[in-house]
Amino acid sequence: MPLCFPRQTVLTILSRFPRPADTLEQKAREYLQAISAQEVDALWEQLCMRVLLSPVYLEALWPDVCAQHPNMQQLVKGLREQLWVPATMAQIEISSAQWVLEQGDADQPGTLMHQLLSYLSSANPVGDSSFGFLARYYTWRDLVVTQLVAPQRTELLDRVFSLLDMQNKHWGKPYCGGYAYQGYARIGLAGVKPTEVRLQAYGFTSWLKPAMSVLEIGCNNGFMAIELARHAGSVDAVEYNPFLVEIGRITAEALDQRNVHFEVADFSSWAPLKRYDVVLSFANHCTIDGNLSVEFESFVAKLWHLTNEDGWLFFESHNVFGPGAGTAGDDGDLDHKFDIMERYFELVDSKMTKAFVPSQDVDKLFVVLRRRSQVLPAAQRRMNLHEARKHYSYQGQPFT
Repeated sequence: MPLCFPRQTVLTILSRFPRPADTLEQKAREYLQAISAQEVDALWEQLCMRVLLSPVYLEALWPDVCAQHPNMQQLVKGLREQLWVPATMAQIEISSAQWVLEQGDADQPGTLMHQLLSYLSSANPVGDSSFGFLARYYTWRDLVVTQLVAPQRTELLDRVFSLLDMQNKHWGKPYCGGYAYQGYARIGLAGVKPTEVRLQAYGFTSWLKPAMSVLEIGCNNGFMAIELARHAGSVDAVEYNPFLVEIGRITAEALDQRNVHFEVADFSSWAPLKRYDVVLSFANHCTIDGNLSVEFESFVAKLWHLTNEDGWLFFESHNVFGPGAGTAGDDGDLDHKFDIMERYFELVDSKMTKAFVPSQDVDKLFVVLRRRSQVLPAAQRRMNLHEARKHYSYQGQPFT
């Protein structure tokens, strides 16, 4: 008996945490409402094959089941691998089909798909500090969206999730429950922070010029750097996590974005041979995962040396509502930090930006600064954190 697409349930799930600016997600929702039952059922079978025969997606979507049944992933891996053995093709096709038909039946209680859709329809992410629910939710959302309206992106997305899986197994303290911190609508990945919307909030991409060189410190999975490379002359992106760098590389290659260069490096010891017109430091002057912790003035001094004369620094804070105790992720002491920062860079403007996942993150302060021609030890700080936290738009026109 063929599988049936649980159309209404999937639509309900997609509507729980929508991304209104994501055109692929909107197309997927519209397509799902308009497509015939026969066509949508065929797509559901393809999606179930893609998910239920993948050890990576099994662990991402059903972590509890995989923990309870540690042999299940190996079993599925065997089914997947043996599909390519001609001598057992007929037997293995039947076994694979039986597995997918049994576990892909979303109407049958106890199956993997029924369990997953019930969980995604009703679970509440508030208070889930491990990001467990939203990691599963957005993984499922990405799979559905690409299967429905961006099949040309499924191979790339599968490679991205394989690298995230490798990161989870071989790299300490992955962000966001192992899911993607940065999203990229161009490839069908929601991410915790959607790159295009995030850049739109900062408001500087239209100001970039083809002659400009850009450096991003701590580029994560590289989507910000790739998107900025569409507006600038060249972008260099540095990241300590090799799995995230590889995600950036394969994505840039898939999108044929050739003016972005990724490098695996520890920023504290990284020594490039050039300076940049624009330097980006987005919430990584002390990273929460503990992989970068540099004394603040040493960090700022290095930024100053990396920036061209009259160049720009775009700086994003951590938690500016924190107690200012000096722990990782706490920028409640930003006034003190800017006593140092403004010796090297002139404050141009700032604005608060809204958190994309309020239950898991906080609003951040985005600051525009200009490099001083020389360090001014007696410079008077203009940053006033108490006032800056009130403004969600620029006070002037910083990019003129």
